[in-house]
Amino acid sequence: MSGIITRIVSEGSHISRHFLGVRSAPLKEYSAGFKVKARLKLRCRSCYFVRVDGRLHVECNEHGRHRQREIFDVKALW
Repeated sequence: MSGIITRIVSEGSHISRHFLGVRSAPLKEYSAGFKVKARLKLRCRSCYFVRVDGRLHVECNEHGRHRQREIFDVKALW
């Protein structure tokens, strides 16, 4: 029995983790913030428009990289 354990420990941490039942956390797809554009468009079926604080945003549930927002127009405040 001790030969099996020493072989597992010497082969690397991946096998020893598997033997001990330790699972690594699943990878999450990260996305940058919003793309800031003057002209917004829907890029796929799950994209939709939302108005937040007077600005138009595009949100997407499937692809985080489809997120867009309108440029902040200072002249609209006047």
